[in-house]
Amino acid sequence: MTGIDAHISSAHMVLSRDLNPHDTLFAGQGTSYMIECAFLAVQSFLRTPHIVCLGLDGLRFLHPVHKGDTIRVDSSIVYAGTSGIGVYITLSLLPDGPVAASCFVSFVHIDEATGRAVPHGVTLAEPPPEMARRQKQYLAYKEMTRR
Repeated sequence: MTGIDAHISSAHMVLSRDLNPHDTLFAGQGTSYMIECAFLAVQSFLRTPHIVCLGLDGLRFLHPVHKGDTIRVDSSIVYAGTSGIGVYITLSLLPDGPVAASCFVSFVHIDEATGRAVPHGVTLAEPPPEMARRQKQYLAYKEMTRR
């Protein structure tokens, strides 16, 4: 079965509780928003909640985010392996601001009873050129982190 990438997005208003001591978005909070959006994208793509986050690659904070800013987190599925899924995530300032952070998030489809990776049986359609470039980047990170 070929999965459909719903390109899940979410928006958040940056509040005082989200800040670091420099009064910008705390990296852990920004990352939490990114992982949540990626999880929802994979859940929609595979049509199952039986997934776990394996890790993040290439996380970069490129622009500060301040209290009161509104951010948008966007997802794109860039890889579908046997049991793994890769998602490219951006965190951008709204309404039309720059990309403030980006990364790849990897997930694994699991058997809920055993917690072990199992095939998901979903394939990814041929990506458009920009996502094909992101797919190559993702696969390069996977190769670097292979055991």
